[in-house]
Amino acid sequence: GGDIHVCIDGNFNHLHLQSAGTSPPFYDPAFIIPKEFVDKVGSDMEKIRSSRKPRARKAVVPDEAINECESSHTAGKGSNVKTNMDRFDDTGLMALVCRHDIPLFLANIDTPGEQQKYAIALLLHLFSFIPDAATVAALYDVGCVLDRSLKS
Repeated sequence: GGDIHVCIDGNFNHLHLQSAGTSPPFYDPAFIIPKEFVDKVGSDMEKIRSSRKPRARKAVVPDEAINECESSHTAGKGSNVKTNMDRFDDTGLMALVCRHDIPLFLANIDTPGEQQKYAIALLLHLFSFIPDAATVAALYDVGCVLDRSLKS
């Protein structure tokens, strides 16, 4: 199912040196979602997590399998430092691509690792362009970890 099929993943080979400065004033990167939006999604996620009690959930995938996924993928550990944060202000890109492998939106990764806020921000940005009744099937290498995090 799903009306729209997308994939989400981070790439830590696209770096931006702090010393390189910002984009020229005439260039507006239309497909890169604003850092402010990503950071707001991250802070909203933290507020929700800190304000609610852990909920009981019925696990579709056993926790042991999710723990294994989380420990075997470096992306599952959002705090893994993959790049020298002293030299680079953007340490990678996270992409949302359609099933035809065409990039729809990108988010600059400016934290030590592939935090969950990037995937959620990309999906929320996509949702702002599609009808409310549309369903989205999202593939993500650590989707099981994200799903457990959002449901607990």
